[in-house]
Amino acid sequence: MDRKWWMATLAAFVTSVVLNFVVHGLILSGDYAALQGVYRPHDFEAWRFLLLLVAQLIMAGAMATLYPFGLEKRPYIGQGVRFGLLAACVSVVPLTLINYAVTRITLSLTIKQVVLEAVVVTAMGVAIAWVHRNE
Repeated sequence: MDRKWWMATLAAFVTSVVLNFVVHGLILSGDYAALQGVYRPHDFEAWRFLLLLVAQLIMAGAMATLYPFGLEKRPYIGQGVRFGLLAACVSVVPLTLINYAVTRITLSLTIKQVVLEAVVVTAMGVAIAWVHRNE
């Protein structure tokens, strides 16, 4: 784990934290409020928030580890988008669909989550690609 890995992990982690706050804390907050019986209340519990950060850090580190394996001599934005979309297809997309199948969330919320989470993970891929842009 060299300096580039740490920088890519940090870039992906910051991207994830910021965009997930926008997606879940702002854009989807009304959808979540309508499903109070499904989701935990907004009572702040530091250890649960820490779990969210740990999960985002694990994903950022894993993505930073995998990215160099498919690195090609092409523009970094396209590679980042491709990598991010593939990462979304093996993570948030199927997990969100499974969540829909086993919980009582609405189809409209599921679609919003799939699309917005795919955007977040794609942005993480672009952030990682940006770190590797000169290779």
